[in-house]
Amino acid sequence: MEISLVEGINSFASIANDPRLTALLAEVCQRIEALELENKNLKARVLDLEINQDEHIDKINEHAEAINKVWSISKRSVAPKGQKTSERLKKLDQILKARGARTLSQLEKDLGISPPEMSRLLSKLDKRKYQMFPREGNRREKVIKLRSMI
Repeated sequence: MEISLVEGINSFASIANDPRLTALLAEVCQRIEALELENKNLKARVLDLEINQDEHIDKINEHAEAINKVWSISKRSVAPKGQKTSERLKKLDQILKARGARTLSQLEKDLGISPPEMSRLLSKLDKRKYQMFPREGNRREKVIKLRSMI
């Protein structure tokens, strides 16, 4: 039969004749009981946190799946709907194949379109096929070129 630390101290205190020792042992017993209660409460709190963590992990995974789905949809190329856009994209391909990298302003002149039309055309480009970067010396001007296909 095991006795607890508090019971052992209490039995020792009852044997002791010195009241100071008895008072000290009683205080030790009170502190031990308070620590045991605090330990029990902390264990219950840890258990609650572990349960909540599992729930949060499930929510995080759900959000990650949704983010990945949105990301994969946004990476798909946008197929041009209009006849003009399709013709302009074909002409853009021909110009870039024949002349290499061109600035956007040069392409606007080559295609005979305005800057807003060029902006709409760029939104329809397949980002896997074209590369856009700032021009050396003038970072405000953008250059577009065909990516090398493997």
